[in-house]
Amino acid sequence: MEHNTLSTIKTATVVLFLSLTLQHLSAQVTDIAWSTPIPVSTTTFGASSPKLGILASGEVVAVWGKSGTNPKIYFSRKTGDNFEAPTQINTNGIIPDIYGFGGLGMAVYGSKIFIVFENFDSGVHLLRSEDGGQTFLPPVSVFDPPASDWTTLASVAVDYAGNPIVSVIRELATEINARYIVIRSLDGGASFQPPVVASDPADGEYVCECCPSEMAVSGDSVWLVFRNNNNDQRDIWVSRSTDAATSFTTATDVDATDWVVNACPISGPRLHQIGGDSLLALWMSGATGQGRIYGATLHGGTMEKGWQFDFPALNTNNSLQSFPSVAGSGDTICVVWEESGFGANAGEILYSFSQNGAEGLTTYPLTNLTKMPGNQKYPNIQFANGVFHLIYQTGGGLEYRRGPLAIINSIEETERVKPSFRLVENPVSNFILLKTAGQNQGNFTLYNRAGQAVKSWPIGDAAIGHLLKLPLPTGIPTGLYFLKMENDGVIWTEKVVVK
Repeated sequence: MEHNTLSTIKTATVVLFLSLTLQHLSAQVTDIAWSTPIPVSTTTFGASSPKLGILASGEVVAVWGKSGTNPKIYFSRKTGDNFEAPTQINTNGIIPDIYGFGGLGMAVYGSKIFIVFENFDSGVHLLRSEDGGQTFLPPVSVFDPPASDWTTLASVAVDYAGNPIVSVIRELATEINARYIVIRSLDGGASFQPPVVASDPADGEYVCECCPSEMAVSGDSVWLVFRNNNNDQRDIWVSRSTDAATSFTTATDVDATDWVVNACPISGPRLHQIGGDSLLALWMSGATGQGRIYGATLHGGTMEKGWQFDFPALNTNNSLQSFPSVAGSGDTICVVWEESGFGANAGEILYSFSQNGAEGLTTYPLTNLTKMPGNQKYPNIQFANGVFHLIYQTGGGLEYRRGPLAIINSIEETERVKPSFRLVENPVSNFILLKTAGQNQGNFTLYNRAGQAVKSWPIGDAAIGHLLKLPLPTGIPTGLYFLKMENDGVIWTEKVVVK
């Protein structure tokens, strides 16, 4: 196509916050505009088992624990741009057993907050607030096992009527013969019904003895995702109740990795309801010899597994992935996890984002969010009103990131134009390799997702079929970029992923 027949192309670089109802525009990319880190807690208040909740008012609340010889549970609310000073929640003399990766669970319903914790001697307890965390009622016993048993690593969800449902591992005090039980409340958390075993429909007798579980609730359906333990095959199953957690009658193996290991991996699976009966399970498996995050879709009605995928390591073959967390609404999904293998940065928080359901997670350029020295870990993500909210441990404290959805409108085209160049490969690493599709000359500029110019290359005459090699700047961050060529009013653009 000759230059004089090319349509006029409008050029602009803007970032617009959007609601979920906005439609994709040509050459626009919807992404997450993460804020800079906001401190939540310091070493004084601990940083174990962090959890976030979003109240109906849109307020963000956080709960976490301080482990060690004098364990405590702390709570904070985000007001304006910062979190309030942490306040200790009174447990009425019940000492919470808290671990770095677990020991606390939280769910919200309107202005109500439900927090579950464990005590080795007295079982599982629930703390609840009716006023958005201004005050907490005294703890209620969820389940007190006999002296020979132990309950550990509780999680909590809320049904459509605002009643908490608690899942927890029940095992012998010697940490063997573990099963997942579910205990429901019919009166908003003031009392609880007798427990039911939720993991029995899975293969084998027992489950993994120290991996937290998670639930999803829709109407009378309750799904529990957990790590099973069938003769040391510690793969992931989803069990379903159709009578509001009164009984669990069916379960599906969603994990084809079939990891066999004679030890507890600690990292528990996560479950996200994409919409209706469509579910997404996320978990860590070391079946290949290295910890990787896997995902699988599941039809919650038929309990038929869909397809399974994984996230490749971002940095090196020696990296380990663990502790996934997932949040979203409909087809808008963000998955976060911790990953090692970054040298002095012992562990980082990575994420993948999609507005096309689970499928889009496999095509998004995996991104290192933190890029900080030390060890960032135990991420927990939530989503509400078009904004992702993330908390994670860093050093001895906690940090928070706010991530509104944003449209990155790099080049808005009025008409699709036949490209003058094409990428030979994408993603790229040290350089961008192009092949010309026409007789061209001009300047190339690489822009990041914020519309900032990163690098420019002046190019002379380029004959048809000629290969152009554009070196990338040293230390350029991984992620999504836009390559633009301009010459005599003609503009050609292409998305480039730097790995």
